[in-house]
Amino acid sequence: MPNVECYASQLNQVFMNIIANAIDVLEEQEIPGIITIKTEIHHYSEKGVDRDCVKISIYDNGRGIPDSVQKRIFDPFFTTKPVGKGTGLGLSISHQIIVEKHQGELKCKSNPNGGTLFEILIPVKANSR
Repeated sequence: MPNVECYASQLNQVFMNIIANAIDVLEEQEIPGIITIKTEIHHYSEKGVDRDCVKISIYDNGRGIPDSVQKRIFDPFFTTKPVGKGTGLGLSISHQIIVEKHQGELKCKSNPNGGTLFEILIPVKANSR
């Protein structure tokens, strides 16, 4: 993997938020929980600009996220956790860090019958958009 111009501590916060949410979900299920993290180089052209990015995929085999919740997971203070467990800010802040600070993308793909994938796309060079 190439070196990436980034705010390392903020990216660490993004990874920890996503992984902590996956762990919370996996602890509630009866089958063994699995979290898979994959990295790859992603090259594409967008509006005439070539871009090299790093793509980080974080997948869990949890129960999945219903469509109605998927639409709101990046909203500030939105949470599905009980009162006293979490603030509902983790994924909102993560989205802000990736999109605003790094000019990248954060997507969630989930099957409501099981499994959730978060895809993070970060430009290798800052301000390359």
